[in-house]
Amino acid sequence: MKLKQPLGHIYKNLLITTTNDVWAYFSCPSDYVIGQNQEAQEKQKQKWNQFLQSLRKFEDFELFLNPHAYNLEERLRAFSEDGDPIADDVTKNIIERTLENFETQLRIMTTERLYVGIKLSSVSSASSMKGKFQELLDFCVGKILALNQYQLTVDADFLMRYRLLEAEIFQLVGTVNARRLTEQELIQVCRYPYVRGMPTSFSTDVTEKDTYSLTDTLIDPIKEQGLLELRNFEGTSYIETLPIHQFAPNLAYNHVVELLQSLPFPVGFHIKGCFEPLKGTRGLKGKSSRAGKRLKNSVKEMNSFGDAEMKSSKFNRYALTDLNNKIDLKIPVIRWLGVFYVFGQDAEECRSRVRSVISMAESRNVTLVKGLADQVPLFHQLLPGNPLKRQKNWLHYTTVQGITEMMLAVDNRIGDNIGIPIGMISELKNTRNLSPKEIAYTSRKPVFLNPTIGNQNDIADKKANSPHIAITGPTGNGKSYLAKFIFFIYSLMKGKGLYVDPKSEFFDWIMQVINNPVNQKQFPATCEFIRTHFHQVRLDPDLIENKGVLDPFCFIQNQVAAKDMAQDLFEEIYDFSNAREKKSRLALLDGIDAVLKEREKGKRVGLLHVLDAMLENEQEEVRDTANLIKKSVQGSILELAFSYGENEGLNLDKKITILEVLGLDMPRAETPSHDYSATQRKSVMLMMCIGKFCELFGLRNRDETTVVLFDESWIFNSSRNGRAIIKAMRRVGRSFNNTLIIVTQSVKDTAEEDDTGNFGRIFAFDDKDERKEILKHLGLELSEENIDWLKNLPKYHCLYLDLRGRVGKMLVYCPYEELHQMFQTVKRSHSATAEMAFSQ
Repeated sequence: MKLKQPLGHIYKNLLITTTNDVWAYFSCPSDYVIGQNQEAQEKQKQKWNQFLQSLRKFEDFELFLNPHAYNLEERLRAFSEDGDPIADDVTKNIIERTLENFETQLRIMTTERLYVGIKLSSVSSASSMKGKFQELLDFCVGKILALNQYQLTVDADFLMRYRLLEAEIFQLVGTVNARRLTEQELIQVCRYPYVRGMPTSFSTDVTEKDTYSLTDTLIDPIKEQGLLELRNFEGTSYIETLPIHQFAPNLAYNHVVELLQSLPFPVGFHIKGCFEPLKGTRGLKGKSSRAGKRLKNSVKEMNSFGDAEMKSSKFNRYALTDLNNKIDLKIPVIRWLGVFYVFGQDAEECRSRVRSVISMAESRNVTLVKGLADQVPLFHQLLPGNPLKRQKNWLHYTTVQGITEMMLAVDNRIGDNIGIPIGMISELKNTRNLSPKEIAYTSRKPVFLNPTIGNQNDIADKKANSPHIAITGPTGNGKSYLAKFIFFIYSLMKGKGLYVDPKSEFFDWIMQVINNPVNQKQFPATCEFIRTHFHQVRLDPDLIENKGVLDPFCFIQNQVAAKDMAQDLFEEIYDFSNAREKKSRLALLDGIDAVLKEREKGKRVGLLHVLDAMLENEQEEVRDTANLIKKSVQGSILELAFSYGENEGLNLDKKITILEVLGLDMPRAETPSHDYSATQRKSVMLMMCIGKFCELFGLRNRDETTVVLFDESWIFNSSRNGRAIIKAMRRVGRSFNNTLIIVTQSVKDTAEEDDTGNFGRIFAFDDKDERKEILKHLGLELSEENIDWLKNLPKYHCLYLDLRGRVGKMLVYCPYEELHQMFQTVKRSHSATAEMAFSQ
């Protein structure tokens, strides 16, 4: 068989083949669609169904999905430009290690790009009979010239004819948001099959333009049985083409192209298609009639021998009937060949990947074959510009819907386009006894976090305008680990950060790591950055210098805000709602006003002055109330918030501050507020003061970027005053370049009906009591399938709603050893290590 390469000339996005056929090429973006959103899947299929049907008059077309470089280094460098100069060393170190990690894991990180090629030369653009005759004459002349190795010249007449057709197609491809390829991109498309699997195959930086240079590759089908070895000056690779041999009788929901994109290595896909004529001498109607007669004769023959009709025969009769109905309804039918491309740097790697692809396709009842003896013909058949005319094997006859059921132009990537990876998109179901690193190595799609875009409103596809982040889920699922990781990434940016740590553990973990001589030697940049710019503020109520640092009259300068906060604190510690407490409540408000007036005069005041004013009241019940409150405060952690103003209020001016309070006794999330002990109630009150301070921290300077992470923030929902404070913290947001990160137990804490300060990013860990609420809040369908999907969410995984409104399953994974040590919350014991070692 004589095999020829079809590439002739390239002009912009037009390919003129050696047979003088003209094809136009376009690139289509992938849409974000996941299997848990069936409505979005069906809309995607319908969109592509409509598009492919519109190509009917052009007859020949091709669709191919090629891996392209993700340009990870460029993305990371771009991210680092917005970093804080004082963090340059650690940022550069993390970027270098990120590149090294992914190079070790993947060699090169890729994404997929879908191309559409449509043949123009079989369609007339003329409107008159004379014009049509002239085009037919030109077509015949072109074919005669091609037989003698001559090609059409791209001149004004050529452009005039095909410009109109290409413009018409450009309108059609607009339904799938396609764009024209540049000449450089089309050169790469034509070159790609000859360098597939080589490092340069993923780049569009091609300098060669002549046919010889683009196709200068030795194709060896002999060295490795069933594989093609590609050799040129750029390197060597091994490829195998896997044709689709058979589908299940019903093609619905096979989604095989989408499925194979979840593999930890890139896989290409190619379709060559041709719309079949429904009637006429070569039409499907005649073929169907002849097939029906043969089938009828076969059934008669079986009946004459007394044999029962086989199931396959019954299905064939049903299929023919269905085909005839579609022909009568003029529903277009496509004859097409579909193949998957697998490649590797060596033969063994290629064969290993082939086994994975075949196995995964079989899970969707799609049979792929190796086509050992047809690798060279398939290679040439699928070159850009080659029509499907002479292909006989592995052909499928389906409607347009049969092709769209494979889910061609979809992607499941979540997260930002640049940033630091905080995890991986993981489709692995069996994660038993696997570490996060082992799970991460089964994925090739990292999840990036870019802190700088939360406040940006000029990003076209960004749906959320809130910079805030919520991390939800029950205790022990990894919320705090993820929160610390995200907070550290924010610390590399310009501005100040505040980490409120009610458990008083984060800074101790940090110091334990950076004081380790081994870490100091291996990770000097990280250790130096943290030692210099991370500061601990540990509020100990037993220390005199800490008395009153959280007193609202000391750290809140605004009169109205100070009054409201003082009133909220008194109402938290004592119930003034009782009708018998009217006089006490009135005396309290009078006392607050009087003390604030003294503050206006320049005097140092505090909440204890309010109680002293109440103690001078002539009403005994007022004095009793004041005495009771004062006794409750004395000798407790509330002395941090109740004072005579002898100390300055809390004022943080370091780059990163970790704020801790000793002596807190935080209640469990499930404990009703009326069951709180006296110590727990005081701890909650103190958290209210810290929450108010966090709000003011974000309001201090509109021109300075700030981030506040509040662990155990669910506590604010235990009271009306607490909900008001967290709502105020959330509303600081964009106008003051402030990001609030909350770590809470319930996804319900992330939204209230009357609160417009929503969260742009939400990380939700599974909670067996809130699965419906989680799905609803993240915008996923409430179905039993999705509930089971959430129920089976593996350890270390969560759902992530990103700024673009995309939701996906994510493995939380930190590949940086020293950071991983810092983010721990529980030290593993020797027995726990042994338990893991002997697990089955």
